Amino acid sequence: MQLQRQYSEKLLAIQQANESLNNSPSDQTEREDWFDILAQFEVSFLQEKSKMLYHRLFDKGGDFPANLYLDEDDYRFFVDKSRALLLAFAPQYPEAWIELGLQHVLCRRAYVDKGQASFYLQKAIDAAVPAASALYLYYNALGILTDMEKEAASSKLHQMAQEGDLWAVAYNSHLEVWKDDFESVYEHIQPLAQQGDKKLQRHYYETLQYYYARRGEIDLQRQALEEGIKETDSSYCKFVLTELKRREATSAEQLEALIPSYLLAFETGITDAAVQIALIKLSNISADDQKVEDYRDIVFYLQKAWEYNNAYAGYRLACLYLYNELLQNVAQGMEILEELQDNYDQPDAQVELAEIYLEGRFVERDEQRARSIFQQLADKQVPYAQLRLGNFHEYGSAEKQPDYAQAFSLYQQAAQAKLPQALYQVGRYLKYGIHNGEPDLQAAMPYFEEAAAADNAVAITELGIAQELLSPPNYPEAFRYFTRAAELGYPYAYFLQGVYLEYDYHQSGAKLPEEAFKSYSQGAAGHDLSSIYELARCYRFGVGTEANLDKAMDFYRQAAERNHAQALTDLALCHEYGYGVAKNDDKAMEYIAKAVDLGYAYAYYVMGRYYVNGMVEQRAEEGLALLERASAENIAEAKLLLGDYYFFDYDQRGEYDRAFDYYKQAEELGSLTDGLGMCYEFGAGVEANAMQAFKYYQMAAEKGNDGAIYRLGRCFYFGIGTDVDKEKAFQYYEQSGQQGNIYARYFAGLQLLQGDGVLADQAKGAQWIQDAAEGEYAEAQYQLGNCYLMGDGVEENEDIALHWFQRAAENGHEQATRIMKGARG
Repeated sequence: MQLQRQYSEKLLAIQQANESLNNSPSDQTEREDWFDILAQFEVSFLQEKSKMLYHRLFDKGGDFPANLYLDEDDYRFFVDKSRALLLAFAPQYPEAWIELGLQHVLCRRAYVDKGQASFYLQKAIDAAVPAASALYLYYNALGILTDMEKEAASSKLHQMAQEGDLWAVAYNSHLEVWKDDFESVYEHIQPLAQQGDKKLQRHYYETLQYYYARRGEIDLQRQALEEGIKETDSSYCKFVLTELKRREATSAEQLEALIPSYLLAFETGITDAAVQIALIKLSNISADDQKVEDYRDIVFYLQKAWEYNNAYAGYRLACLYLYNELLQNVAQGMEILEELQDNYDQPDAQVELAEIYLEGRFVERDEQRARSIFQQLADKQVPYAQLRLGNFHEYGSAEKQPDYAQAFSLYQQAAQAKLPQALYQVGRYLKYGIHNGEPDLQAAMPYFEEAAAADNAVAITELGIAQELLSPPNYPEAFRYFTRAAELGYPYAYFLQGVYLEYDYHQSGAKLPEEAFKSYSQGAAGHDLSSIYELARCYRFGVGTEANLDKAMDFYRQAAERNHAQALTDLALCHEYGYGVAKNDDKAMEYIAKAVDLGYAYAYYVMGRYYVNGMVEQRAEEGLALLERASAENIAEAKLLLGDYYFFDYDQRGEYDRAFDYYKQAEELGSLTDGLGMCYEFGAGVEANAMQAFKYYQMAAEKGNDGAIYRLGRCFYFGIGTDVDKEKAFQYYEQSGQQGNIYARYFAGLQLLQGDGVLADQAKGAQWIQDAAEGEYAEAQYQLGNCYLMGDGVEENEDIALHWFQRAAENGHEQATRIMKGARG
């Protein structure tokens, strides 16, 4: 304990020689001289100069620079000696009771004793020291002392101020200037300026500058600070003036130049200055090639400020220990956060701790602990905690059902503090009527607009969606909102921006698939589910990038793992058809079942088709039920398949007439196949009408429907609803046949074989008939047998002819069956 030895030597020298060390009447005491003055003070209790020495030691926090850099042993000596001397001095000079009380709270954390602080301040009150009562109430109102509820202490302090107690006016004004109704503060503090007491004058200037700051009158604030420095040498005014310069700084060099001023403020006891030094140094660290040494000063200043009870410094230090890989010390970081939770009123740290418990990061997940912390903060009207409690009530838990009304109430409370996310949540609840079942977009818009003004990207996106809901929609304005939200980094906004760029909804004059792909990529990088799915689609179909089935499947799987119903459905279809993956009916069924469980209407259709067609297993009734569910959701493909099911009588129900309504409903949704034409042609569910059949075949053919193209060929060949025109018939048969329709290939081949309405080409005709035969069309197989039997378009070969007659017979062709019976006889 070097300091104790040095101090004892000083004390002995003074006692032996009656030496007066540095007995200057100056108001200032240099750090190096402080313990010399303390030694004089110890031997001078009964002398007149003891009061002067007391003020030199303790006025304006003069003891702080003397103890700031002491090691632990020397600091313990400082504390014990200072407190002992003050305790001995206070009975003859009661003002010292205040200093003794402060020595028990304005000290390093390990030495704080709030009970003793209150005890000594009460001693000062009992001795009628002017500032004592007001200071005691003020410290209770701030939570530094905990003898009274904050509100009760604040109320009593306010009452004292109204009664004219100048110290109460001084301390009460520090509280009042931060309230919504602060305008009266200016009038209230005027008496302080007229006092000869420099301490009261310091309070005047320090409050006055905050008053101007609240009003946004920065020039007047600066003037008040400068006057406070000139008239009272206020260290706090110096600090705030440096803060103004920091806000005006535009470069790292300008910030660095402020560090000496901050250091002076810190060494007078303003620990916020140490935090600012640390933050400036932190901002100047390059992101590349960082070293532990880069953080040495940062950690030092944060540790020092935290050591002297600066809770925000503790919070920032904990974050460094938790999240900085070079400094990571989870145990130390958590210890600081837990201490802040238990002993300090530091909402940032408490929120951080709650989020850690909620996420289960660094510790075992504990939702109840997180909720308890948020509740404590919400009870103190901390807006973010009200917001998070609202989240708890909205989503519920294993023990509690969602409570939307309570969630909305909490969001409203947080929104009163203009918290952007809370404003958005109130808007969302109003828009969708989540809390009361009464959607009200008009009521929601002011909340979205206010949140958007604070750059809340989700609210900005909502404003864009609102533009889409106008009549008529304002897509260009919607796109501007989505782009602004994307620029703020909102992943979902990138998705919406991409959709507009791909399809040019905003009517820019050009579709930009490459730019859309970039937007989807940025959204996917932010883990937006819709963007991930769109990337899969882009890679699958080559939208804005080269097609890449491997990447498509990868992004499909990413989206499917997060239960994206459309991705699950697409993966099912890819496994069904072997697109990008090996064909696997079981995997297809597995994926589509998950999509069905998610309530995706198109998945009802796909799974219904699987069951009706017997993929994996035949479950017709369940399949029909799923198709009906999809049909009820206006899935046109489901209506078309239901029409086919009844028209072609898949399960021999004989309910052909039911097909017409399904086909008609599909047409009203914009989907048209040959189904309606067939109903009119054959009188299924409607009176037979060949001309109507021909019309619907034409309409469907214009949409590219292969079945309708084939049936138009039949119409022209047989004169169904139109005049016979075998040349046109061949054109339609050929077109449909080239698309893989085996019936069309057969009829086109037959026309070529016979020169029926087209120039004969028996070789080509026989080839087309063979294509249809290989597709298991019995009529084509029978006709191909005849070709080989007669040598029409192929080399005559009785064995091959019999082969095709046999296959036709196996497929139920009567004439082929008779031929094969004759051949066997």
